[in-house]
Amino acid sequence: MSSYGYGPTAATADALEVAAAGGSYRVCDTVVLVCLACASGLIVLTVAVCFRRAFAHGYAAAAVGGNGAGPAAAASGRNRCGLPPSALSAIPMLAYRRGAAGAGAGWAQCAICLAVVRDGETVRLLPACGHLFHVECIDLWLRSHATCPLCRRDVGEAAAEKV
Repeated sequence: MSSYGYGPTAATADALEVAAAGGSYRVCDTVVLVCLACASGLIVLTVAVCFRRAFAHGYAAAAVGGNGAGPAAAASGRNRCGLPPSALSAIPMLAYRRGAAGAGAGWAQCAICLAVVRDGETVRLLPACGHLFHVECIDLWLRSHATCPLCRRDVGEAAAEKV
């Protein structure tokens, strides 16, 4: 057609004939297959590493067993991540009084259930940071976590010092 490279030339026609015969593309096919095999192997390796880390950290046991505690944790009476019952009972409980010392001048809100804490309700004051929560809310939290839900300070260390 034209000499500007816009139409089929003799070189492209020859390449199409060779491709139809299955000639020069064997090397390219081999390279593609090797790349696919390497990519598949890398994916399998990544998934295996992720599962191994999940089992090592107890996430899979939490999904299967419900509370994340294995047989050793059940025998010791402590979950892998939460506070033991003795440390939980060492955290002080008090009846909330609005405007009392340590409670602040205004109203308080439980950051777990988002309800306003009313006068006379029983709350726990975390010794590590001074945050307060409803007893039912924070006890449920601390059975599976050892940190304050607001500031993430370790409650277990401060509670263990008081035991």
